[in-house]
Amino acid sequence: MLLASPSNPTGTSIHPDALARIDAVVRARGGVTIVDEIYLGLSYDDTFGHSALQLGEHLISVNSFSKYFSMTGWRLGWMVVPEALVAPLERLAQNLFICASAIAQHAALACFHPDSLAEYERRRAEFKARRDLVVPALDAMGLRVPVTPDGAFYAYADCSAFSADSWDLAFDLMHRAQVALTPGRDFGRADPQRWLRLSFASSRPQLDEALQRLRQAL
Repeated sequence: MLLASPSNPTGTSIHPDALARIDAVVRARGGVTIVDEIYLGLSYDDTFGHSALQLGEHLISVNSFSKYFSMTGWRLGWMVVPEALVAPLERLAQNLFICASAIAQHAALACFHPDSLAEYERRRAEFKARRDLVVPALDAMGLRVPVTPDGAFYAYADCSAFSADSWDLAFDLMHRAQVALTPGRDFGRADPQRWLRLSFASSRPQLDEALQRLRQAL
């Protein structure tokens, strides 16, 4: 079972109790639970800011330096797996790539310097403040966000009050307001025509401007 918590595009996490129940069912059926935790460091609620590995060493955790550590593009990450799976995964990896680049690995070491960690925590607090700016603003203009994101830097908004197809609305807003939003069809089959994703990873002034343009366009 492959899960993502926190997730893209909703920015929502699986409650630890629910995750435990899911994992129990998966194990009972002879399966393995794999959790993509790439946004875990960008959790804003203490309820969710813990690795799935707290349930036991039988799970697989997938993570990366791309999000919390701001090393997008360096293509560096890691997996925590049960001991019995280390050798099989090493064989699989050898057929996909040789190794992560030495430059990326040395650069990643700087992420754990106290000054770096302090900056990452400052950025996490800033992302939370941007979330608290963006979500109420979207709700007020009719782009309802049904569940407040508790992690990552995305808001997934219901645009059905303005259009029957988020794909068309995304292009319309890009042309009329010069604001780029991502239509739901990029994220699966769960009513994709109803949803638009907005990233609040941009600066506060850019977000203020984007929200003002959306208000005027809608």
